[in-house]
Amino acid sequence: MHDDQIPVLTGQPAPDTVLATLARHGAALLRDGGWRRETFVRLGDALMTPLPYDGAFHDERDVVGDDPTTTTVTRGTRGMPLHREASYAPGSPDLLTFLCERPAADGGGTTLCDGVALLAALPEPVRERFEQMEITWESRMSTAAWQQMFGTTDRATAQGLLRRWEPYLRPWESIHVDFTDEVMTTGFGTRCTPPTRFGAVPAFCNSLFISRPRDDEYRDQRLRVRTPAGTPVDDDLVATAAAAAADLTVTVPWQAGDILLVDNSRYLHGRQAFQDTGRAVLVRMGMLDRAAVTA
Repeated sequence: MHDDQIPVLTGQPAPDTVLATLARHGAALLRDGGWRRETFVRLGDALMTPLPYDGAFHDERDVVGDDPTTTTVTRGTRGMPLHREASYAPGSPDLLTFLCERPAADGGGTTLCDGVALLAALPEPVRERFEQMEITWESRMSTAAWQQMFGTTDRATAQGLLRRWEPYLRPWESIHVDFTDEVMTTGFGTRCTPPTRFGAVPAFCNSLFISRPRDDEYRDQRLRVRTPAGTPVDDDLVATAAAAAADLTVTVPWQAGDILLVDNSRYLHGRQAFQDTGRAVLVRMGMLDRAAVTA
C-alpha cells in the first residue's frame, strides 16, 4: 500500500486547509510545495503549540540547531512498530509533523494505520475486549536515573514533579509513583481505545505493538505494559490486532521536501527499516488549539 491512500495536498496550502484535512482524514501528505525547514516550522507554529523536546527519560533524538521543538526522528536504522507517540506518559501530543530533508536510498518509509478503521476491522469479541480495556505503562528507574531526570536526590520532590501533571490528565488517565529499594516505578494508566481529538470517536491508538516488536524492530526495554490488576495484556489479542493492522497499513515512500502531518490520537505511525544513514527526517510535535479541536 502506498501514500495515495492518504490525502496528498500539493503546493503550500493554507493552515486552515491542512487542519480541515486532518480533521476529516487524520493524516495528510504535503508534496511539491518546495518545503524547507523554515516553512515547515512556520506551518507547525500556525497549527499547534509546539512542545519542546525533553530527552531526560528517552534520549533518542537530536535537537536541530537551537530550536528545542525541532528534532531528528528516533536514531538508528531499525524498523519501528506502529505506535501512538508518547502514549505511555501524560501529555501525549495531539499533532505530529514530519519534514523529509533527504529520503533513504532504499526503505525508510513511514508507515501509518488508521486506529478508527483498525478498531472497526477487529472481530466483534476482540473489539469489545479492547474497548473495555484499561492499560498501565510502567517504567522502573534506578536511583541514578531518576535523580538525573528530576534534578534532585529527594524522593518527595521527584514525586511532586511528576504529579504536577495531574491537573492536565484526561478523565480516563492516571499516574502513580512508587519507591522500592531506591528504584522509582512510575505508572501511567489510560484506555486502550481512547477517543480521537476530532469527533471523540474510539480508536485503537496506543503503543501495544511496541511491547511485541519483531527482531528487526525497535525495542524499548524500559517500558512494560500491564492491566490495572498487574497482569500482562493478552498476547493473542495483541496478535489479532497486529494482523488486522498489517492489512490496513499504508507506507509513505518519502521524497525530499515532503511534509507529513498525523493526528496522534487517531493514526498509529512507524517506519520501515533502512540502511542509508544519510536519511534525514525531522519531527515537531504539539498540542492543537482547543477551539479547533472541538470545531
